Amino acid sequence: MKKITVSILGFGQRGLVYAEAIKMNLSEVQLVKVCEVKKEKHPIIKQMFSLQDTDVFSEEDVFFKQKWSDILVISTMDKDHYRQVMKALDLGYDILLEKPIALVKEEILHIQRHAHALGRKIAVAHVLRYTMFYQKLKELIDQNAIGEIATLQQTENVGYFHYVHSYVRGNWHDSDKSSPMILAKSCHDLDIIRYLMGKNVKKLSSFGNLFHFKKENMPKGAATHCKDCTVDCPFNAIDFYKKNPRWMKIFTLEENVDKVFENEDLDYGKCVYQMDNNVVDHQVVNLEFEHGATASFVMTGFSNENHRSLTIHGTKGEINADMDDYFITVKPYGKEIYQIDLRTYTHDFSHHGGGDYRLFMDFIRAVRDHTSFITDINDSVESHVLALEAEVSRLKEGKVIDIQLTSCM
Repeated sequence: MKKITVSILGFGQRGLVYAEAIKMNLSEVQLVKVCEVKKEKHPIIKQMFSLQDTDVFSEEDVFFKQKWSDILVISTMDKDHYRQVMKALDLGYDILLEKPIALVKEEILHIQRHAHALGRKIAVAHVLRYTMFYQKLKELIDQNAIGEIATLQQTENVGYFHYVHSYVRGNWHDSDKSSPMILAKSCHDLDIIRYLMGKNVKKLSSFGNLFHFKKENMPKGAATHCKDCTVDCPFNAIDFYKKNPRWMKIFTLEENVDKVFENEDLDYGKCVYQMDNNVVDHQVVNLEFEHGATASFVMTGFSNENHRSLTIHGTKGEINADMDDYFITVKPYGKEIYQIDLRTYTHDFSHHGGGDYRLFMDFIRAVRDHTSFITDINDSVESHVLALEAEVSRLKEGKVIDIQLTSCM
């Protein structure tokens, strides 16, 4: 059996997850090169994955002078994806691409067309399709367990800690430098709603804003940096990262909290009310499908846990489910309610409910065996168009947008 080789461009949290998946499957896949602009991460990367000095790059242009592996994982910042994907395609890589594909519709479709023209595979990391949770929901829907879907409601509870880490202090806090929240975070959800419904979206509208994390809501007496602050605040960075050092490793690979936050230039230690963030902290999207069914999506940064929940109403029953639970509850009209225990199908509920690992290995095997996979770029383009149009609607005070899809297929 041929061993597939992989290189990783961008070694943040997502790059680390895929690298760890490689370590779990060394008989099938090998990590050969890493490109990470933060040189302070290099010693730890080399130690963790037994790489040599010549295997770790800091400059993109040097890394792209030749093709190093069968697959390139691109897990860099959103604004860099288009440039890097086009370079990688021209070098002959098959690509596992972190969402979003790109930031504007024209670039997204250009990537799709170019991959087809060159005969290259691109898997977009819409990992929810690979979770046992959503696969069982899709199976129930396809088996007509609740009849035809009339309405579907999904909520993405981002979790207050995740929201402030990534979207107030973190890399995605400024949509002008990254992408809108609905694209950066929630194209996952628009994709899975479309996947479950199995129909095209006809119209949408959206509302949302930055409600809380701004200077006028700063508590009296709050300091600029959490290490100097005495205010009782749920968003205190020092308290959070000491309790959750893995979250700090995402941006430093270092676990000594006090040492890290000696650097006052580091945004992760600053007060959440004194940042220059501009992305929404809550948003709703309303969707009408071509056959008349509707769906609603809610993203909120105001939740205690980080999880997704949904309710599906059909013509013959309803489904209630929460991705953090092991159970899906099915309520057929006039019949006995029953539950599906997901633990009877899998024991892997790690990263995104086990979806990260299953997506990664499915793509590895698709490249090796020349088979299909369920997050081909053709399956992911629509969610990005929906996200971009939802942002247009939000900025135009909820204007109803007619959805027009254009692709190379």
